Amino acid sequence: MTERNVNWGSYRLGAWSQRYLSMCHAMPTGKLMRRLTFWLRKPLKMVIGEEVDVVVWGLKLRLKSKGNLSEQRLIFMPQFLDHDERQLLRDEIQDGEVFLDIGANVGAYSLWMASQKEKNLRIEAFEPDDALCRRLSFNIEQNQLNNLHLRRIALGREEGEVVLVKGVGNSGENQVVSASEHGERIRICKLSTFLEENGIPRVHCMKIDVEGMENEILEPYFLETKATDLPRMIVCEVLAHAENSALIRLLERSGYRLQKRCRMNGVFVRA
Repeated sequence: MTERNVNWGSYRLGAWSQRYLSMCHAMPTGKLMRRLTFWLRKPLKMVIGEEVDVVVWGLKLRLKSKGNLSEQRLIFMPQFLDHDERQLLRDEIQDGEVFLDIGANVGAYSLWMASQKEKNLRIEAFEPDDALCRRLSFNIEQNQLNNLHLRRIALGREEGEVVLVKGVGNSGENQVVSASEHGERIRICKLSTFLEENGIPRVHCMKIDVEGMENEILEPYFLETKATDLPRMIVCEVLAHAENSALIRLLERSGYRLQKRCRMNGVFVRA
């Protein structure tokens, strides 16, 4: 795979494309500017290759321009990618604390938190997809992000194995299903088990996006963790779907309140 055997810079854009991309990155955040940038990126999407080396948040990243919406957003308009959620997390987390990125995908949240180098955070990124892990691992190595630890496991209600079902056309829609299905098996463990095995007594902030499996991870974790050791802030997807009401109720029962509802996510803080 090119992520492993070609140094960063081999897939840099040409001079014209780089200037055009820099213009897209410089667009101010805001609803109207988001729409404008969305249209501005289209000519560039038609001419760049499948892999591209770009600088985002001061990090040298290699990303794919097709097949994963998160990577496309990082390439063309990173300032708009969950802008409010990222800012709130940055303001909340303190020096030396622990951040979990559960359902990391290509690692946008992990990379953002790693870019806040003055805070010396411990970052744990969980992603079961091997291809996404290879790309994130390459970016971790290229930027020497020694505080960002990539874990190719799934989290859930119990220990065992599951099968990963990949999303069609968008890696962000990957899901894990019962190990009785056919496919590649990966380890699944409880979050509290992982934290104990890795000597992490407390998590301070968390982002979780696991395609509807959030309750399977959070419910046993909340039950098995002292209230004083629970994260102060949790970012999770809370679209207006019926299945998400159970997640909101779980968070509220566990002492969280909705601080901000964003385009896709809710930012919850402990009351």
